[in-house]
This record gives sequence, structure tokens and C-alpha cells, in this order.
Amino acid sequence: MAYNFNFSFLKNGSPVVTLSAFGIAFNKGAIEALGTPEEIVIGFDQKACAIGVRAKGEDGTSPSYEFARRIKNDWIRVGAKDFMKYLAKASGIDFLSKSKQFIAEYDPELETLIVVVDEDHLK
Repeated sequence: MAYNFNFSFLKNGSPVVTLSAFGIAFNKGAIEALGTPEEIVIGFDQKACAIGVRAKGEDGTSPSYEFARRIKNDWIRVGAKDFMKYLAKASGIDFLSKSKQFIAEYDPELETLIVVVDEDHLK
């Protein structure tokens, strides 16, 4: 078996996404899992209560958000106030009064960072 160790993983941290009243924030681990793209697209699976984030790529129909240029203190924040209000109600998790962090998983097959918004995925 061949291994491909990332020796900065512990320092950068596992992919964490913070949800708050203002929007979505990505830590360095999440940024690197996505490959630090210039732009991203963000999707929502209502049935699974999951957020999917991927590099914009060839997808020209979905709204995109600047990403790599927005790094500040190893974090990127994307504003989404209205969506956060909806998501808090849909998930039953109050991250509007106090932000909450979720452990994200990168799916290489879908090339998507997946954030399941439920109690099991809270950090």
C-alpha cells in the first residue's frame, strides 16, 4: 500500500466549517481540502440538511463566490445571512445567537466539501 502523508495536517487542522448568523466560514483545513480555488459554488441538499462546496470549474449556471482572494488569518468567510436564518430553522440548531463549528468531509469522487448540519457533525 502506498501512502501520501500530509505533514502539515495537524497544524492546519481537520476541515472545519463555522456557521453563524452572518454566513459560512472555512478554516485552513477546509480551504486546502478544496484546493484553494479562486471561486466556489455552494449547494444545499434539503433532505440531508447538507451544504456542498466545490470549486466553480466549468459550472457557469450556478452563482459563484470569490474564495482564494478572501483568505484572512487562515480563514475565509462567505456572507449568507438569509440562508443562515433558513438553515438554522431547517436544522433545528441555533447557530444564529452563537456560531457553531461542524466537521466537514471532502468527497474526492464528487470533488465536494460536504457539511452535514446536524448534532452528529458538530465539533
